[in-house]
Amino acid sequence: MKLGTRIQLYTTVTTIFVIICTNIVVYFTYKHYALNDEIGQLENRAVNIMKEIKNDDARDIQTEAIIQSHILSDGYISIVDKKDHSIMQISTDVKYKNLARPFQNRQYQKIVHTKDNHFALVSIPLIWKNGEVVNLQIFENVNFKYDSFSTLRWILLLSSLMLLVIIYVLNRIITSVITNPIHHLIDKMHEIERTNNYSHIDVNERDSKELKALSVSFNDMMDELKSHDERQQVFIMNASHELKTPITVIHSYSKMLKRFGKTKPDILEEGLTAIHDEGLKMKYLTEQLLDFTNYTHSEQALNFKRENLTKLTSEIVTTLDHVYDTEVKFEGPEEDVYTCIDKKSYQQLMRIFLDNAYKYSEDVIRVVMEETKTHIYVHIVDKGIGIPEADIPHTFTRFYRVDKARARQTGGTGLGLAIAKEIAKNNQIQLHVKSELTVGTTFTLEINKGVQHETLS
Repeated sequence: MKLGTRIQLYTTVTTIFVIICTNIVVYFTYKHYALNDEIGQLENRAVNIMKEIKNDDARDIQTEAIIQSHILSDGYISIVDKKDHSIMQISTDVKYKNLARPFQNRQYQKIVHTKDNHFALVSIPLIWKNGEVVNLQIFENVNFKYDSFSTLRWILLLSSLMLLVIIYVLNRIITSVITNPIHHLIDKMHEIERTNNYSHIDVNERDSKELKALSVSFNDMMDELKSHDERQQVFIMNASHELKTPITVIHSYSKMLKRFGKTKPDILEEGLTAIHDEGLKMKYLTEQLLDFTNYTHSEQALNFKRENLTKLTSEIVTTLDHVYDTEVKFEGPEEDVYTCIDKKSYQQLMRIFLDNAYKYSEDVIRVVMEETKTHIYVHIVDKGIGIPEADIPHTFTRFYRVDKARARQTGGTGLGLAIAKEIAKNNQIQLHVKSELTVGTTFTLEINKGVQHETLS
C-alpha cells in the first residue's frame, strides 16, 4: 500500500471513529439532560399537587379541581390505588386513558413509550382522603423532545458528512505535501540507478525540517557512495598495477625458459630465481590485501588489558634489533609506563612502523617513549630519505608511495601504513607524521590514558 493511501486511510478511519464517538456523546448527553429536565419539572408539579390535596379539606376545595388546575397542555394525571384501579383520571386526550401504571409503594420516574407517543412519567405515593396510600401519576407528552432528538441526529449526520469531505480534501493536500518530496527522492534514486550518476537533490527551504534532513542525508550518502566508488576504482587499479609487474616478469621468464631453459643452465637458474622472487612478492601483496580488508571491513576481536607498555615496547625493539641489519634503540622513562591496550594490535603497529623505517633508513632507528598526565607518546625516529612536505598528507593512503623505484627495491606494497591507520583507528590511537627530506621521518603514536574499553578486564 502506498504511503499516501495509508496516511489517508488511517486519518479517515481515525476521524470517522472520533466523529462517531463525539456524536454519540453529544446526542445521548443532550437527550439525558433534556429528559431529566422534563422529569424534574414533573416532580415539582407532583409535589405541589400532593401539598394542595393534603390541605384541600381546610380550604374546602375539591380534589378534582386541584388536579385539574395542574393538568398539562398535553398530558394525563391519574390516582391509582393498591388494587391498580384508577380512582381519578384527568386527561387532555381520551387516548391517554390507559396510561396508568401499576401501584408501587415508592417514588419513581421513567420514560413510557407507546405506539405513537413518548411520555415522561413521575409517580409518588400519596395519602388519600380515606387514609389509603395511593399513587399520584403524572404523564407529560414529550414527543416534541423526541422531535428535537431526531433533528439533532440529522444535524450531527450532515455536519459529520461535511466534516469528512473537508477532512478528505485536507488529507489529499497534506498527503501531497508530505509524499511529493519523497516521490521526487525516489525518482532521483531511480535516475541514479539508471545513469550511475551520483547527483544531488535540491533542498527546498519550504520543506519541513524532517524532509530537509532527509534531503541532506541523501546528498551526503551520494557523496559517500561517489567517494567509495572512486576509492574502489583506484584500489582495483592500484592492485592491478601492483600485480601487473610480477606477472609480467613471470610471463617473460617463463617464455625465456621455454625457449632456452633446457639448453642453458644459467638462464634456467636465473629464470627460476626470478619467478620464485616474484611469486613471493605476489604472496606478500596478497597477504597485505587480505590484512587491509580484514581491518577495514570486519569486526576485530580486541582484548584490552592493562599492560606494561615500557616492557612491551622494549621487547619488540630487542627482537627486531636482532633481525635488522640496522641498529634499533629504545629510549623510555625511568619508571615503567602502564596503560590499557590490545597487545597484539600494538605489536603489529610497532612492527609496521619499524619495518617502514628499516626499509628507508640505513642509520640507527630510535624508539622514544614519553608520558604526560593524560597521554603516552611513542616516537619511531629514522634518519632515512624523508618524505616531501606535499606527500605527507597522503602517507597513510593505500598504495601511495613516495619513491616507487625505491619501494620496488625494498619490496614495499604501499599497504603497510594504510593497515597501520586502520589498526590505530580501531584502537583509538592517534597517528602523527613529521618528516624532512634527507633528514628523516618521525611517526608518533598518541595513546590516550583515559580511554575506557568495554572489554577491559
